[in-house]
Amino acid sequence: MDITPDKFVKLVVDSYDKGKGVFKNKVNAEDLIPKNTTDFQKSLFLFYTTQLDYATKSQKLYQGAKLLFQTDKNFFDPFFIQQVNENTLKTTIQKHFKPRYINEAVRRFKLNSNMLIDNYEGNPLKLFKNAKTAQEAIKSIRKFRGFGPKIGNFYFRTMVNTFNFKYPDIEDVLPPVDVHDVRIAFLMGYVKSQEMTQANIKTVKNLWNQACIKAKRNWLTFDKALWLLGSEGKPKTKVDVINLLV
Repeated sequence: MDITPDKFVKLVVDSYDKGKGVFKNKVNAEDLIPKNTTDFQKSLFLFYTTQLDYATKSQKLYQGAKLLFQTDKNFFDPFFIQQVNENTLKTTIQKHFKPRYINEAVRRFKLNSNMLIDNYEGNPLKLFKNAKTAQEAIKSIRKFRGFGPKIGNFYFRTMVNTFNFKYPDIEDVLPPVDVHDVRIAFLMGYVKSQEMTQANIKTVKNLWNQACIKAKRNWLTFDKALWLLGSEGKPKTKVDVINLLV
């Protein structure tokens, strides 16, 4: 049975909202924020953790980050990170976040802390509150080291979902696309290849963007659901994809 992209979006989002199939266990970044914390603390947790959400298994990353947050919140404080000894920072990041590229992780923490202090008084919430549009927020996010089209848009999604920021052009922002998004688009027959080429990634971004608009479903929710569908469900066929939604 052929399912158009917009109908697929409706099916995925509706299943996610109802907690059906693979969505019974929700482990997105937004679901892994430490409990009993202030909005400011939540924003710092997301700022530091999402920038390392690459080349590592996401759930392990957030579990380690939560443990560090519980034991020493200083490592989520830009003013502390700006001053802390680089070797101490390196050891702590390695132990709790376990990034594949530790030197790059340390560089991001240092440089991004400096920029956060210089531009937003060390408060990530101010970046989003100062922005009049989603595109303005994205442009500001992209200035931070490592916050490119994938991580930057992913960070945007986590912050908007968590704090319910409202922008008039929210649907104009293209969703972040990773291997799971591309593979599912391929399994559903919407693209001819599951290769992670720039051209294919761009095609999939536009595919999901237009499908969400046509389906009148929020891409912020669809993106969360699609990641779970791919990473937790690990479908190998189109039939697998559909069965994971019921």
